[in-house]
Amino acid sequence: MIFPLPFTAGGYIFAFMIKSFLIVFSFISAIPIPVRFIPSWTPANLRYFCVMLPVAGVIFGLLWAVSWQILSYVPAISPTLRGFVMMILTLAITGGIHLDGLMDTCDAIFSRRDKATRLKILSDTHAGSFAVMACVVALMAKTLLFAELFTLNTTHYPLPTILTIPIYSRLGMAIILNNLPFAKSGGLAVILGSSRNRRDNLAFLAMFLAISFMSGLAVMSTFTLCLACHVIICLQVFGGITGDLLGAFVEASEIFMLSGMVIMSCI
Repeated sequence: MIFPLPFTAGGYIFAFMIKSFLIVFSFISAIPIPVRFIPSWTPANLRYFCVMLPVAGVIFGLLWAVSWQILSYVPAISPTLRGFVMMILTLAITGGIHLDGLMDTCDAIFSRRDKATRLKILSDTHAGSFAVMACVVALMAKTLLFAELFTLNTTHYPLPTILTIPIYSRLGMAIILNNLPFAKSGGLAVILGSSRNRRDNLAFLAMFLAISFMSGLAVMSTFTLCLACHVIICLQVFGGITGDLLGAFVEASEIFMLSGMVIMSCI
């Protein structure tokens, strides 16, 4: 047992929330955590996994914001190079775990096969041509969008707006994992969603309303649109969710939200 548990209901809940957070952060982050602090993946320790996803997003958002602020005060390098550095930093934080999901998802979708074959492609460890193209496009898109935002008058968007993007993407991941059916009887999504609870949707709604005050209309609307489209794709194309589809949402939604910021800045 990592933490002493106070003999109160609130103490037990808080302890399991901490355990769920450590599992979340160790899983979706490349930031190292000592192994002795990472709890085992039991249903009890995973009970608050979905709720802790956007909480981990807060830490990612702070890292985004700090990186953005530092790069904003380095006028000696071009906006394009600053955009590239920003993209590398955001990729380094996660270790590319979500990008891998996007690559596998694109391989499956553009294969134009039946649903069963698409699910097999998701599980395939080999990267096809569509996966490579998706990787290149995603990295270029983030680089150029960051560069464009560095070039534009950034007073359109105060620093908290940048901070909300990783929070939104993990919030959407949590909503999808907590509510959509599983596409397969086994797999990573089934393990992570083993203790999901529909009552957590109230917490997700509160989080959405809270960060909407910080994000602005462009980020909020593009997030909502991307979430709705991804839900349709998961249900219509794959019949449910998998771990790769969750990762694909994070990458795609962040690109869409950055695009929304650029579009609104130009209007």
